[in-house]
Amino acid sequence: MTSSLEILTGDLRKAAEAGDPFAQFEIALSLDYGNDGEQNLTSAPEWYSKAAAQGHTSAEGNLLLQHIFGQAQIWAPEEVFKRLLELAGSGDTEWENNVGLCYQHGFGTPQDYEKAAEWYTRAAHGGSGTAQFNLGGMYYEGTGVEKNLNLAVKWYTRSAQQREELALLHLGSMYQKGIGVETDLTRARVLYSVAYRLGSSRAANHLGILFKRGLGVERNDFLAYQLFQESITRPDTPNAEENRSYRGTACYWLGYMTEHGEGVDRDLRKARKWYKQGAACGQPKCVEAVARLRADKRGKQCRDATL
Repeated sequence: MTSSLEILTGDLRKAAEAGDPFAQFEIALSLDYGNDGEQNLTSAPEWYSKAAAQGHTSAEGNLLLQHIFGQAQIWAPEEVFKRLLELAGSGDTEWENNVGLCYQHGFGTPQDYEKAAEWYTRAAHGGSGTAQFNLGGMYYEGTGVEKNLNLAVKWYTRSAQQREELALLHLGSMYQKGIGVETDLTRARVLYSVAYRLGSSRAANHLGILFKRGLGVERNDFLAYQLFQESITRPDTPNAEENRSYRGTACYWLGYMTEHGEGVDRDLRKARKWYKQGAACGQPKCVEAVARLRADKRGKQCRDATL
């Protein structure tokens, strides 16, 4: 039976194909983020472009941003940068932040970390949570500005208060490890939990580690296992390159816990499957585990043959 969501999604696509810019933008968003179960970073720019051509400013903004991150190649980098400068002149903080991104990554303009920091600062003071996170990162790394962990915490906190996922995770990590702040595992867990409630697969990974190791909480292998599973099954840009390390870590713990029967029934075949998935993400412990289990299996076969 067709659900109401499927019916309405189909109706939206028809409207988009008929030329409605609002529908085109929604289809682009769905393809961009995989909201309807299908992520297609090749088709998303096409729909953003159609909506932008009809004056949909959010569509234009997303399309320009996709160019910076290499997900779209409709316009030349210099054209994208020039357009962003024009839009930033209005004082809109998101445009200002995106100009900062261009300077930081050298997109359409020579790379200049100091100018990136200037644009992030302007947008951050204007209230952009994304710019506040980016500025916090520059103070954390000492890129374009003098390294200052106090200011990193300040801007990460401002961004996290707006529930920006990466700010919540980075700030949580600082509280977990005592970087720039006193170690506070409860605060770390709360920040990860806020991101988790937003649907963050990376937050599920962080929480899984806390409960697996009993950091600030009573150790709970069953809950940890469930969280690690969620961290690789949630539709949170699962194939994005920056998520490979998170996925690899989750697969390692899933493999380890399945191999040793912690929080789940012991099953070497399933453990090997998890380790292989982690190895495909470049996780070194998973690579070692795959080789170890393969050697153990060969050794067992040799021993059995001598019986």
